[in-house]
Amino acid sequence: MAMTARVGADELRAGVREFPCLEGVGEDDLESLCRIARCHDYPRGNILHYQGDTDSAVYMVIRGKVKIVLASEEGREVVIDLLRPGDLLGLVAAASGAAHPAHAITATDARLAKFSRDAFLSWVEKHGLTKKLVWQQLAARVRQAYSRIGEHALLGAKERLLYTLLEIAGREGEPAAEGDDILFTRPTHQELAERIGSSREVVTRLLKELLASDLLDAEEGKVIRVPYSALVLRGE
Repeated sequence: MAMTARVGADELRAGVREFPCLEGVGEDDLESLCRIARCHDYPRGNILHYQGDTDSAVYMVIRGKVKIVLASEEGREVVIDLLRPGDLLGLVAAASGAAHPAHAITATDARLAKFSRDAFLSWVEKHGLTKKLVWQQLAARVRQAYSRIGEHALLGAKERLLYTLLEIAGREGEPAAEGDDILFTRPTHQELAERIGSSREVVTRLLKELLASDLLDAEEGKVIRVPYSALVLRGE
């Protein structure tokens, strides 16, 4: 069913109250933020902007996920971040006036709130949130990019796959009914290949090796069990 303007606005109002980046912002201020937003539904695989584009819209993820992708001239792509509800994208271009440093592509069906650069930055400045809302989000994106680039430069494909699975477990996993393990649902082999800069065939082989080790255990379907101690060591 197509989203109506009222449905989008209502979900945005409900969502912003739960987002950590807006914690402590008053109801009137949140309402004024919602008034300058336009909510849209996007199908999976929708390109929000290309690397090098100069549009300066800012998006807030309300539902679904958006992947940030670096691409080479040869067409090789690496997913350097995966944004979830409450995350902002487009801040680099909006804050600097420069081009977008990477592609932004919906990784699932997604609902996003879109802001014009001037309206969003004016709201942020008016409410004294430049440091909390802009710079902290930018710092998080930079840390994630450095971590991902470091993994690609220093680790083999198997280690990159393991680190990616542990990252997903840390962000999305739930405690198992028994013991200290974490259960999480893995992405498809193709999605994992995009995230580690490899091929689906390599991911299939390496995942089989990891599941045969003591590091990960397969549950029903795509669900994987991982010891909580592994997340502690990973720093999740």
